[in-house]
Amino acid sequence: MRRWSFLMVAVLISRTVLAAEELPPGLEPIVVGPKPMVVLPPPVKRPINWEPFILTGAGTIMLGIGVWRLVAAEADYQALRAFPTTPGAGQTNDQALTQARTLVQSGKLNTGLGWTLVGLGVASVGASLGWLFVEGLEKDPLVLFSPVPGGAAAVVSGRF
Repeated sequence: MRRWSFLMVAVLISRTVLAAEELPPGLEPIVVGPKPMVVLPPPVKRPINWEPFILTGAGTIMLGIGVWRLVAAEADYQALRAFPTTPGAGQTNDQALTQARTLVQSGKLNTGLGWTLVGLGVASVGASLGWLFVEGLEKDPLVLFSPVPGGAAAVVSGRF
């Protein structure tokens, strides 16, 4: 186990030293201390945390489709309430009964899908807002390396 740890430290130090020597053109290193002993690379541009926004969009779409299905269910039930008690001209009792059953089944299906999608949409929007509140607008870099006198320092961050 000691050999593996020593090997990992040696690789990290060599990569850090090589990375510190090769800065991209136009970027100046930050010098820390009275003498230029420690040279840190320029700050890393943190990427935007875009996943909560995608989850918010998906939740909003589910919420909108759910409301649309609930409106369609109400239209089916209104048509069923306005359904005549006796069959119309040229319509048998079986045809009228089949049409009424179709309206009931369509209303139940639209109601079930509508409330399910509304619930999922509200849960998605709430989860995305919580995620955005906890994580923030920018992602933290996972690993940062910087050379120090006699070696290198590494900072590892993350949520577990």
